Amino acid sequence: MEPSRKQNHLILSIFLLASCTSMPQPEKETVTLSIERPSTRSADPDEYRISDCQVWVFHPSGLAEEQHYISPREREGATGPVRLSLRLVRNIPYRIYACANLGYRLPLRSEEELRSFRFHLAYPDEYSRGMPMAAYLEEALLKEETEVISLPLDRLMGRIDLVIDREGLDPDVQLTFREARIGACPRSVQPFDRSRAESAEGLFSSGFVKEGSDCDILNREIRGRESGTLSLYLLENDQSAGREALSSYLELKAEYLSPDWETSPGEYLIYRFYLAENHFLQRNTVYPITVRLEGDALHAEGWNLDREGLRERIRFELHPAAFNTCTRQEHYHIWCDISPSRTPVEIEPLAYDEDERVAALYDYTLDPDGHGLTIHPHKGGTAMVYIKAGHPVDRDTLAMLVIDP
Repeated sequence: MEPSRKQNHLILSIFLLASCTSMPQPEKETVTLSIERPSTRSADPDEYRISDCQVWVFHPSGLAEEQHYISPREREGATGPVRLSLRLVRNIPYRIYACANLGYRLPLRSEEELRSFRFHLAYPDEYSRGMPMAAYLEEALLKEETEVISLPLDRLMGRIDLVIDREGLDPDVQLTFREARIGACPRSVQPFDRSRAESAEGLFSSGFVKEGSDCDILNREIRGRESGTLSLYLLENDQSAGREALSSYLELKAEYLSPDWETSPGEYLIYRFYLAENHFLQRNTVYPITVRLEGDALHAEGWNLDREGLRERIRFELHPAAFNTCTRQEHYHIWCDISPSRTPVEIEPLAYDEDERVAALYDYTLDPDGHGLTIHPHKGGTAMVYIKAGHPVDRDTLAMLVIDP
């Protein structure tokens, strides 16, 4: 008996279904994902350390193929790269995301969530578990020979390498650096997108800082008159298309002493420098900055100086002493250290015996700065020198010189 048209249709449908289900599916193969540490390192903080790590693998369609989290407990004692086994299909361009040292598992499932996620620091130097890092591989295409996919991590911070160059500094000027700080330091960062502070609320009130003995390296001359290097860190703050008010900057505080100026107790001369011409600072980038001090160090090109901590140095010191002796063959120098240098000074040569003329006892030569004189004796006796400094010093003194005592 011949089958009916309805039966023929049913038989054809079953045949087609059987044919579809029996078509071979692409086979997944095991491949190793090697999450590599950055290639350079620093002692403080440890730029190499990976204490925890999370990975997402997405199919070109946008579906999440795999997700892995390696906890700090699993990484305890480990120092090398993170290695994972993935099951992927060859010749398909997967997208892979990874982050490290965030301290917890991110409950993110889509690429959109990953792109918009912000990681927040509790304080500017929250690096005890390692520096926050991230990586993105846009096209992880497994070819026939592929066995390992390398995914290098980028630090989500920039690093400032600071050096002080005193080569052009006047010999009678002293600067002792006591603090180096990053101003306008971002509180958060987007691991998988360019990142910047969007408002003042997104900045720490006081950023990454090194102070006290941590700044000693800036006060030691290591290479010629250059100091050692002090490193400071901050999350990416790409303000190239943002607002200058939110741009990160470097601030240095120094105790200062020159013939005319000094810092008041507890006050500082403050140098400020914006970290790039377009006011941005990018992740995983080292910015070498050398402060070249010249002359009195009160005019540093490219730096803004805050001099509110300075005061005029008031100094009036008699040299060698109030009472002196010499022979008639000597040329004897008497002077005062006086500052500020603009202070008016009067010098009056005298003789102890009022009846004796100065010219008969000695000749003298005034110093070029008018702050002292050199006595050229003619015979034994007692010479006297009166020195008076006007405003703002407002002091005077008398020096005695016994010739051939």
